[in-house]
Amino acid sequence: MIGRQRGADAALSRRRRRTMAAAVPLVGFVLLGLSAPWLMPYDPTANDLAATLQAPGGEHLLGTDQLGRDQLSRLLQAARISLTVTAGVLLLSIALGVVLGVTAGYVGRAFDRMLVGLVDVSMAAPGLLVALAVIGVRGPGTENIVLALALTGWAPYARIARAQVRSARSGVHLDALRVLGAPRRRIVGRHLLPATIGPCLVYASTDIGVVVLAVASLSFLGLGVPPPDAEWGAMLVEARPFLDSAWWLAYPPGIAITAVVLAANLLGENLTTGDRARPSALFVGRRPRRRRKPVVPSANAPVPVVPSVNAPVPVVPSVNASVPARPASDRAESAEESAKSAQESAVFEVRALNVSYGDRRVVADVSLRLAAGEILALVGESGSGKSSSALGPLGLLGPSAQVSGSALLRTPDRTLDLIDAPETALRQIYGREIGVVFQDSLAALNPLRTVGASLDQAIRLSGFATDRAAVRLRRASLLDAVGLPDAAPRYPHQLSGGMRQRVQLAIAVAGEPRLLVADEPTSALDVTAQADILDLLRRYRDRTGAAVLLVTHDLGVVTEIADTVAVAYAGRIIEHGAAHRVLTRPDHPYTQGLLAAVPDLAVAPGTPFVTLPGAPGAGPDNVAGCSFGPRCRLVQPRCAAEVPELDPVGETHWSRCLRHPSPEVAVRPRPRGGTRA
Repeated sequence: MIGRQRGADAALSRRRRRTMAAAVPLVGFVLLGLSAPWLMPYDPTANDLAATLQAPGGEHLLGTDQLGRDQLSRLLQAARISLTVTAGVLLLSIALGVVLGVTAGYVGRAFDRMLVGLVDVSMAAPGLLVALAVIGVRGPGTENIVLALALTGWAPYARIARAQVRSARSGVHLDALRVLGAPRRRIVGRHLLPATIGPCLVYASTDIGVVVLAVASLSFLGLGVPPPDAEWGAMLVEARPFLDSAWWLAYPPGIAITAVVLAANLLGENLTTGDRARPSALFVGRRPRRRRKPVVPSANAPVPVVPSVNAPVPVVPSVNASVPARPASDRAESAEESAKSAQESAVFEVRALNVSYGDRRVVADVSLRLAAGEILALVGESGSGKSSSALGPLGLLGPSAQVSGSALLRTPDRTLDLIDAPETALRQIYGREIGVVFQDSLAALNPLRTVGASLDQAIRLSGFATDRAAVRLRRASLLDAVGLPDAAPRYPHQLSGGMRQRVQLAIAVAGEPRLLVADEPTSALDVTAQADILDLLRRYRDRTGAAVLLVTHDLGVVTEIADTVAVAYAGRIIEHGAAHRVLTRPDHPYTQGLLAAVPDLAVAPGTPFVTLPGAPGAGPDNVAGCSFGPRCRLVQPRCAAEVPELDPVGETHWSRCLRHPSPEVAVRPRPRGGTRA
């Protein structure tokens, strides 16, 4: 591992040296252009008819032209004018292209389609012909050259910026920003716009030569910089009649144009190659810093739970310490009480939720209810619609999803329907009343920002603290609470999956929301990391009384932490009730099959796993009757024609089945690994 890292560092160093060497000629020309007023030995526009067509040497190092003007002075003035016009064209093209591309990529819809068509037309049209037409109408001049060349030059930058934003727009970290309540201008200005500048500048390095040639071509045709100012293309035109007698008139400007174009192309090629081979650390603008190895606390060392800024910090056991599980009777009693209280006063209530993509419905008539202090686990196979049911009411499924129904969030001040609420109202509660932990922690964190910067942003957006000292204090307490006191200066790629998930949890609870939605927060984590995340969720719930909606496919997770369970299959809730009752007396055959498939370490080696036959249901409308019918061992003829209702089978227990078999399961639910009761 160390050898590979050293090899990568050496390759990175070689690429940087090559890029710097390629930039030297172009930087030299830029410096010559900037210092031209002080380097020119003569006035480049002054005529001296007594010294016409003098050969290089003596007082005129590069000779004089047909009007006696010093060629070196004119060459330096032409460098200044050519590079100034090129810089103006590139700045205007980049500014216009990036603004339009970022706007179209983020807004989408009709504006995006219109911009794509306009970009295609602009890139299909020959840029030089368009410039000739514009200058023919407006006349020659420096300003008109910049305007004419930027008229088509903006299109590639708009395409690059749009592609970057469209790629990032579907990223989870933007959903995380919206959930924190970040306004559009902040998302675009702080997170999307900087990501587009790098690729646009790389393309601009290759565009320098094109613009220099275009400016020289327009001047060569008499439509560029008007005399008496010098420009390389105009100098070539003036040298044409004297190619045989005065070679020094044509060679210097021709060599200058060729050298600038080659230097720009060489730099662009090195930047493009380096961008393709760049390791992830380059995207954050610096190399990873070596830090002292953090002191790992002992298993009995205290770790504070997330406190408020002004509140005393309570001491709780470390996240790495084992937490004794509550007796089964206590958990059952607590689950029954939580389920009853949810019926009486719900913090979050989803009614008749439907989610569709085009003509395809993926969630049908889902209803959920969470009370304060309740942990509801939404369980199901991949594709069962559990994530869509949890994220759909929050507006986190993308613009192609059509969400209907109602999702009521009750706060002390008001009751808000999240599905019909305007974006301004949602921004006021995101981060303050609702927090979200996403499944892919690497995608949910901005790779260009440190952990500390992301946490600071979440704290400020939530309104929990605004001044720098309070924000830093809150950040330190959050990182201490999740067991990462030294993570603030690190970037997401420098952390493990479990560490990133803990950072994401700290961001989600920065404003102490009353509703926390965790979308498979323990997926792809080892057992120890899973236990840490579950302990943090439980402790946050216990301290703040928040309602937690936990999306998972791990029944071991459900057994350890859930008060209420809702089982999803093919876009519908097929069983719902108090966790102890659902896990010990499941009514639906699908729930029974899931529990029977839980591995049991007590069985004899070689015992085959219990599995459900067939493939998971793809959607609520794919089968005319019961979606689970094709896989059910209790299927009846009427199951193929009749969609079961969610019927009560107990005081706090509902099941969507026509037969309601209700037997005791043969395999009792166990925590992960089967080692804890």
